[in-house]
Amino acid sequence: MCSLLSSIAMAKDNCIKDTLANTSEIITPLQQALGKEAFDEAMSSKQYSYTGNAKCRLCHRDFFLGRKEDKHDHAYEKLVATQPEHAENPRCMTCHTTGHGVRSGFKNMKRTARLANVQCEGCHGPGSVHIKLQAKNMPTGDVSKINKNSDEVLGGFLAGTDNPEILKKMCKSCHTKRWNRNVDNFDKEYDKYKTANPDSDK
Repeated sequence: MCSLLSSIAMAKDNCIKDTLANTSEIITPLQQALGKEAFDEAMSSKQYSYTGNAKCRLCHRDFFLGRKEDKHDHAYEKLVATQPEHAENPRCMTCHTTGHGVRSGFKNMKRTARLANVQCEGCHGPGSVHIKLQAKNMPTGDVSKINKNSDEVLGGFLAGTDNPEILKKMCKSCHTKRWNRNVDNFDKEYDKYKTANPDSDK
């Protein structure tokens, strides 16, 4: 057992060394999922910006609370706790924070602590357009009266549930074999995240 754990730790150390030695351009999960052309077009429009999950909780409280129990919402904390020397490395932060490498995404804990860890927008992309669409349909001052099933209030995400192929690419951009983070039964795991608390069956 000890030798198995030792070889796993050594493989992880080698993976970190290889990653840090890589000098190629860092491609963010959002760019990987959308493709360069669509990503550049969306970002140059300046419509899309990250808001932080405090905004998401106003309409999606059950999902917000459920995600607090999920590993994604502790991804940066775990990086800081286990690999503090890499906590500011851009190659690590792209998958351990929300939107790192994108203009309005995570920069560091001093400037953008509200985007630490992998929050809602870490998977769906910037939420500003989605929020604007919802605001148009919101009875003044009463979030509870939004018809969340209405076509008018859906969408606005670059990787929304209305485009599952892009959303799945977002998942797979970080969950790779390289980091032993690929999922054997991806579709089953993906479907669990359609619920407010994907870990509720454990």
